[in-house]
Amino acid sequence: MTLNTLLIPTDGSDAAQAAARRGFDLATQLEADVHVLSVADSSIATGAGYSGDSASIRRRLREQADVRATALRETATARGLEATAAVREGIPAMEIVDYADEHGIDAIVIGTVGRGGVTRAIIGSVADKVVRTASVPVVTITPAAGETADRQTEFDSILFPTDGSERSTDAIDRCLALADALEVTVHFLMVIDDDLTETLESVVDTGADPASERTESADEHLETLATRARADGHEVVVATTSGKPATEILEYVKTGGIDMVAMGTAGRSGFERAILGSVTDRVIRTAPVPVVTVRPNEM
Repeated sequence: MTLNTLLIPTDGSDAAQAAARRGFDLATQLEADVHVLSVADSSIATGAGYSGDSASIRRRLREQADVRATALRETATARGLEATAAVREGIPAMEIVDYADEHGIDAIVIGTVGRGGVTRAIIGSVADKVVRTASVPVVTITPAAGETADRQTEFDSILFPTDGSERSTDAIDRCLALADALEVTVHFLMVIDDDLTETLESVVDTGADPASERTESADEHLETLATRARADGHEVVVATTSGKPATEILEYVKTGGIDMVAMGTAGRSGFERAILGSVTDRVIRTAPVPVVTVRPNEM
């Protein structure tokens, strides 16, 4: 995954501005160009309370969007970045995804509030829709992840949670190129799900210890990943823990000094279960660091 161009949408809100600054941090470290995009939401001009489409409202929305995009481009330029400002009119999530496709964007950086699902972001449920539909990786940034955005901050480590599945391994393979570009320490984490272990213990009567077997399998999988990453020149840390996957991932982020998380997601009709589903959803909503998500069709 080579990230030479980043798309950073904004609606001018504090959350979007903080996310943009973290996006600029990422672009600076990657030596990437940025496109800043502000969408004039057409649904506002045709929404409830109006007898029909309002040309004056559309014009005012575009003017506001232009001001936002121009201001953010100037901020990027002041950071020494090559920046392009763009304004579009339409449904925000659709316009963001379409813009990325049309301009060969490598990744989208977007802010999210994330309290009740990835339900509020640039405007309404935009971040959720972008994560589920974008054809490129998406970097989501919660308010907690944006709190350090008042100063320029480098990324020194990236965490790859895995459940051992082919899908999560594919996501790791793709994102290792990002780790290489950032020159960061790579952390691999596998969480032994307590609930699944208890289920196996209740239905399997072979005299074996499911917890021990799963831990051994996890260690073997992590060592395979680590060997591959070290062969590519990465500094690697591996860890196995048990508990609730999302909780353990977030705890590792805090205690391990992690700067970024990279995960896979199903994306089309909601999130899958396990590491690539409800776990990804919760991590996106609550992580105190940026989270990169990669859909299967991107790999």
